[in-house]
Amino acid sequence: MQSVCLILTRFCLSAWVGAAVIFVINGVQDVTFQPFDSLVRDQLISLHFPVYYTLEWVLLVGAFLGCLGTRSKQLLPRWKANLILALVILTLTISLADYFWIYQPLESMITPPGSPRPAQFTNYHQASKYINSINILLTFTAAILINLPVTRETPATREESVANME
Repeated sequence: MQSVCLILTRFCLSAWVGAAVIFVINGVQDVTFQPFDSLVRDQLISLHFPVYYTLEWVLLVGAFLGCLGTRSKQLLPRWKANLILALVILTLTISLADYFWIYQPLESMITPPGSPRPAQFTNYHQASKYINSINILLTFTAAILINLPVTRETPATREESVANME
């Protein structure tokens, strides 16, 4: 069961980092593409971001559940499993805060599509960029940690290490 949880965690964290990077690349291209007017750009934002947050939460909740199953000392050292779990919980918390306190106000500022943007739009947009960058970096860190090779310690390897020390 622990191996399945390890696979789930590895998949979910790696998939989210890859999906987030692809989303950012495509999102930047969409909103900077000159032939699109502000109406189309606002509509693209309203279409893409709910998918972004849904995918983020599905994959991070999957990673969270997988982390819970890897916490015994058989596959990962307890400190490492706890660190990865803490990073996943932190990224989930940040993403929820970002959605409710930054994205939703931003979306209301561009509704209806094509409407003039209020002065605080730029501040919210900058905050969103920074928070999402931090979130992706934290997830990337957790993905690196979980994807490092696992060394299983069995009774036979313990005896060998004791024999080598003598």
